[in-house]
Amino acid sequence: MGVKKLVIIVNKMDDCKWAQARFEEIQSKLTPFLNATGYADEDLIWIPIAGLTGENIKEPLNKANWYKGKPLLEVLDDIKIGEDRDAGGPLRIPILDKMKDKDLIVHGKVESGTIRLGDKLAIMPSGNLAQVLALFDGKNQVVKYATPGENVQIKINVADDDLIQKGFVLCKREFRMPVTDIWEAEVDILDLLEYKPIISKGYTCFMHIHTFGDEVVIKDIVSSTETSDKGEVTIK
Repeated sequence: MGVKKLVIIVNKMDDCKWAQARFEEIQSKLTPFLNATGYADEDLIWIPIAGLTGENIKEPLNKANWYKGKPLLEVLDDIKIGEDRDAGGPLRIPILDKMKDKDLIVHGKVESGTIRLGDKLAIMPSGNLAQVLALFDGKNQVVKYATPGENVQIKINVADDDLIQKGFVLCKREFRMPVTDIWEAEVDILDLLEYKPIISKGYTCFMHIHTFGDEVVIKDIVSSTETSDKGEVTIK
C-alpha cells in the first residue's frame, strides 16, 4: 500500500495577519480528530493560505517567516498517487452521474483495472450489459484507455437508461464484482447521535460507499476494540 497523505488547508490566514499562534491553535484542535480517523501526525500536511488574495497557493509565502513549507500547488504536485491501485486488476468504476444527449454518458473514477475503448461491460449489481463506445478524460479529451485514479466520461450503449443509477459499478463481464446483502466491516466510531448513544445489534444508520448510499442495519457485533488515553488496547 502507498503512504497516505492528507493536506489540510488553513484558509483566511490574512484575517489574523498570519499569526502563528492561530495556525497552531487550529492544528492542536483538529489533530486529535484526524488521528482518530487513522492519520498519523507524519501523514498530515498543514498549509496556511489566503484564498482571496492567492497567497501561498502558487508562489512561496513571504508574510510569515515561521512557515518553512512549500506553497499549496507544489505540495500537491509532490504527492504520489495511485501507487496502491492495480491497473491489471478487475475493473471497478463506481458511477458518479449520468447524462443523456444523443448518447448516454456516465461519469466516474477508475478505482481498479483499466477500461478501454470497445470493452464489454456488466453494470452491477443489476448485471445488465453495456459496451464502451467512447472514452473521455477529465479534460473532456478523447482517450483510448483509462487507468486507476483517473476521472472518466464513458459513452456506452445500453438497452435502457434506467438500468444505470448513481452508485452502480461498471465491471468487465468476465470479472463481475460480487453482490451481497450481508458483509463484515470494520467501523471506527468517532461520535454518536444524542438520541442514539449506543451502537448494538439492530442499530440502523445510513451507509456511504463511493457514490452509493443506502440504509443498513447492524446484524451483529463480532468484536469491539477500545483504546485508552494511555494507548492500551482492550478487545471485547
